[in-house]
Amino acid sequence: MQNHILLVNDPIAVANQHYESENHQNCRLFCAEELSIELAREIIDESYIAASSYKLVLIAANSFNIYAQNALLKILEEPPNQVYFVLFARMKSQLLPTIRSRMPIINQIKKEKLLPFSLSISTLSLRDIYPFLKEKSKEFGTNPTQLKIEIQSLYLDCIKEGLNFNLKEMQLFEEALFWAGHYERIQHIFLVLLLMILNKKKEKMQQNIKV
Repeated sequence: MQNHILLVNDPIAVANQHYESENHQNCRLFCAEELSIELAREIIDESYIAASSYKLVLIAANSFNIYAQNALLKILEEPPNQVYFVLFARMKSQLLPTIRSRMPIINQIKKEKLLPFSLSISTLSLRDIYPFLKEKSKEFGTNPTQLKIEIQSLYLDCIKEGLNFNLKEMQLFEEALFWAGHYERIQHIFLVLLLMILNKKKEKMQQNIKV
């Protein structure tokens, strides 16, 4: 048994399945929409509680707070004797490079073909955003799963368009997935993302002009 990262489509559901298949006396499960600093401290405290044999700690989240990851870094690097960690995540980019370098990554993601986002990234302008958000404001009770798929489609279309996001910008997408699961207004979620993408396109255009 060794520490590892498991990339899956639904981290929380898969972690629960793993927990049910394990001996509950030797397994601890920590699930959250976002891995917070408070939850990270609970994980650390639990890790140091003595067990009769090995202890398997399952950690699953749809987004990972950077400060929480930094808090876990030391215990992941030097875990207590016979304590093992499994991290469940959607994308390896959600995790800090310092964590990824310390744990093998097992990719079990089932590829699902995503439809293109409803706005074209290549021609996206400020004029397009207002009517789009106006239509989104009329959508009530949208399935959080469907909304998350739209956010993922937007992200993939940006990557195909050659937009390279930094860590802070990628965090915005992770936060959008988090708020999608907490029924935040759809137009608010996309306003933040689309304005950031417009700014990113402007930066790319300026770089191309300099070249």
